[in-house]
Parts: sequence; structure tokens; C-alpha cells
Amino acid sequence: MKTIKRSCRGGSSVLAIIFVTLFSVLAISFTAMSNMNVQMSRNHRDLVLAQAAAESGLQYARYLVNSYVPPAAAYSPRNTVTAEEAASSFGYFVTHVQTLLDGSPILAGQGIYQDLSAGLLQVPASGAIGYVSDGTAPFSLRFEFVAGDEDNPHRMIVTSTGFQDQLSRTVRLSFPIQKNSSVLQYAIAGRGRLWLTGDCTVDGDIFSSWDRVDLSPFNVTADSHINGTINTVLTLDQVLAQSWQMETLDEDGNPVFDENGDRVYSTEDEVQGYHEGINYGQQDMDMPGMDIADYDTSAYKAAIPTTIRSGTASLIADGILGKTGVPTVTEYFPHAAGNCGQAVSGSQTLTRYKYENKTLRNVRVAAGTQALFKNCTFEEVLYVDCSTSGPTSTASTYNNIRFDNCTFNGTIITNVPQALNSNWWKKNCLYFTGSATFQNNSSVPEATILAPHFNVNLGNTNPVEGDTNQLTGAIVGGIVDIRGNAEIHGTIISMSDTTSYTSGYVTNVGATLGDGGSETTEPGDVGVIHITPDPDKMLPSGIQTPIVILSDGNSYVEL
Repeated sequence: MKTIKRSCRGGSSVLAIIFVTLFSVLAISFTAMSNMNVQMSRNHRDLVLAQAAAESGLQYARYLVNSYVPPAAAYSPRNTVTAEEAASSFGYFVTHVQTLLDGSPILAGQGIYQDLSAGLLQVPASGAIGYVSDGTAPFSLRFEFVAGDEDNPHRMIVTSTGFQDQLSRTVRLSFPIQKNSSVLQYAIAGRGRLWLTGDCTVDGDIFSSWDRVDLSPFNVTADSHINGTINTVLTLDQVLAQSWQMETLDEDGNPVFDENGDRVYSTEDEVQGYHEGINYGQQDMDMPGMDIADYDTSAYKAAIPTTIRSGTASLIADGILGKTGVPTVTEYFPHAAGNCGQAVSGSQTLTRYKYENKTLRNVRVAAGTQALFKNCTFEEVLYVDCSTSGPTSTASTYNNIRFDNCTFNGTIITNVPQALNSNWWKKNCLYFTGSATFQNNSSVPEATILAPHFNVNLGNTNPVEGDTNQLTGAIVGGIVDIRGNAEIHGTIISMSDTTSYTSGYVTNVGATLGDGGSETTEPGDVGVIHITPDPDKMLPSGIQTPIVILSDGNSYVEL
């Protein structure tokens, strides 16, 4: 019996040792797992911090891009940016960054990368610049220029790497290098007043830089419809101080809505038609294309041969439009309703050379021709010449041209009169009557009409069903009137500053309302007008704009 008891006691000791060992192993394992979890948590935290640092790097890159102002050398009159121009713009940006780095206290206020100095900037021969981390910086940046092709714009690729201890995360963003075409975001943009009347639909925002407070920049009748916002440089305080009001507002300056959520209009409102809101105090006055100094169409003129072509031929091509043997007709502008041959008070008398049933291709119309084109077809460029100083009392300094029932397979481009001399709107004018068909398949697809400081009157008078103007691309004029029936896919730019005139002159979309800048005020002028902007199009050549560096949020990738 004693022997058996000793045997049991020995077994208990062995089991105890086994359990102690097992528990020790488990304790060690739990400790190791705990340490591993802590390490994994730390790694996860470091990765999150590294990601945040990389994102901060992109934000810093955006700051550098947003603070960059293109120098005068980075402006171009062409509609596209060449690889050489884009590379030069990248070089200007590098200089800009170096300037900021040389004055590092400027950057200290940004709260990002506060210990940067010029010594951290490297410019290797590869054509890239980059900030290199010194071990304390939270991120590094690399800027690299990449030339584009037909499918992709020239661009600057920014690669940002964020650091945290031994871990890093890298993100990348593309910054296209292209011309500033911000004006194309609007359906209508102008420096004068804008009236929308009749059955008019605008699928986009409208803008006016009219800054006189005594007259409203906008008048929109109840039957017009704006599927976008109305934008004015006048502040709300400036408007509230006037005897007129833009819209019905409550005591806090907010729009008033009824119980159904519909906007409340009053008879005093200058804007009666549907819109998606009015933005006051906008600062887009300096958009390219809004000033006469932005325009230079001389390259189009130089591209047309100077040989005078017979104006009596059925095909007139590659030269100056001839006048020998061409019949003339006397017309007036403005004129009596529906009758161009009947004068009204203040009419400009015009001796027009009449061209009928012609095809014109790549032709220049000499100043003083005052042509009437009837049932004509236009291909490539029709260049309308005039004095660059502005019109005078001498007929050879201006061109008032009427197009009646014409087809446009190209674009109309004018010379650039620098001044709005007396009665400019009567003298330098493009006047479209009857039905016009615009199907621009020329080498200048970005513009239907490029006529700075010209009065552009587009639309048939006394419209009937079937008479419709259809245009694609930008329409540029001093003031632009769209009457009758018109379908427009592009932006209307009325670029003349008319604030010195009593009424200001008005860009009319719909009826003319007797503003003095159009030829009739008849009810029959009202038709159906539909305007849709295309912000993805390029500005046409002939508009001097800066080459800018933009951010493409859709290009963001994590590497």
C-alpha cells in the first residue's frame, strides 16, 4: 500500500510540472501575441499617418500650383498648347517654386513642411523637380513634366510619398497644362447687360461683369428658363441699396419660397424667369476673352492669299472677294420691320455689294464692302476686314454685312477694331436674316463666329416654323443678339464694355425690347431659343490666354 501511494505522489508532480510548463508557454504566447498586436496596431497607425502625410503632400502641391501666376511669356493666341509651350510653362513653375523656397518663411504660415529651405530642392537632368525628405519631413514630392498626345493633354505628374518611421505610402495626381478656357463654363458671358425674353431656355450658368449700380445687369422674363445660376459682380449690399431689385428676398437677404417650395417672384423683380439662384460678388471679370486686348485674329487674315477673286464666279476661293461687275443694293441699318430697304430714325445708309447663290471658301471681305450674301454657302474661313482703330464716318473703315438664308460649313472671323467709336454697332455688324444653317466642319471647329467689337445679330426676323439657326462652338461679338429660332451648342461671349453708354446696350436673347442696339422691336422677333454650353471645348485661336496648370481630381491613384 505504501508503494502505491509513492507512485501517485510522483505522478502528481509530473502533471504539475507539465501544467506549469504549459501555462508558461501559453503566457509567453499570449505576451508575444499581445506584442504582435501592438506592433500591428503601430504599423497600421504608421501606415495611416504615412497616408495622411502623402495626402498632405498633394495638398501642398495644390497650394504651389494655385499660387503660380503664368508670366506674360506663358500666354498663347493658339487654341492648343504645344509640347514646347507646355515644357516652358513647367519651367516657369519650377522657377516659381524655387522662389518660394528661397523665402521659406513664406511657406511657414502654411503649416506644412515648415522647415523647407532652398537646399532641399533638387533639379535633376530628367526634367523633374522634387522635395527630398531629410528624415524629419513628413513627405517628399516629385514634379515631372510629361508631354501629351492626341488623347491626353500635356501634364505635370505629382508624386507624393508620406513617411512614418520605416513605413511609407505614395499617391499620385495629374495636373494638365492647357489654355485657360474658364469662360466656356458659362452659357452666356458678357461685360454688358443681358436680357432673356420669350421662349428661351439656357442649359447652364450666365455671367455679367456689368458693374454700374444704377441699372440691373439682368432682365429675365417669366417665360424664360435658366437651368443654371445667374452670376453678377455686384454685391448683394450694392443691389439692396438701389431702387431696383434683382429678386424677392427676406429680411435676411435670402430668397423667399412658398409652402410648395417654389421661389416667390414679385412684379418688381428684374429676374422673373426660373433660375437656380443668383450669385453676387463674383470675381470673373478678368476671364480670357472678356477684353479686346485678348484678341488677335491677324493669323487668319495672313493665311488667306491677297489675290482678288472674281465676285461674279459661282465659286470664290482663296483670296480677296472681288467687287467688279457685282450689283449693288441700298439698305439701311437699323431698318423698318421686315424691310431692309426702308429707313427709320437714325438709320445707317449702306451700299451693299450683292452676292447670290455663291460658294465662298477661305475668302477675305475687304473693309467697306458692306456685302449682302443671299443663298450662299461658306466653307473654311470667311474673314471680315475692317479698320483696327475702329469705325469712322468713312465707309472703308467698317463692314456691315447681311447674310440671308445662308449655309455655313465653316467659321466667320473678323479683324479686331480696338475702339468702340461712334455708332460702332451700326457699322461693324454681322446681321443674319432668314434661315441659317451652321455645320462647322472647318479647321476651326471651336468657333462659329469670332467677331470682337462687332454687333452680331443672329436669328430670323418674324420667324416661322422651320426657320432655325443651329450653331456649334463659341459665338464672340461685341454685343450679341439672338432672335427668332436658334439652337446653340456653345458659349455666347459679349465682350464689349458698354458701361459708358446710357442704356449700356444689351445682349438680347429673345425679343430686342428696344434697347437701341438691334434693328427691330417687333413681337415677331420672338421665337424658340435653346443654348447649351460645352465647357470641354477649346477656346478658338485668336484669343490670347494664359497657359495654366490645372488639377485633375479624377487622376488620383495610390501606388
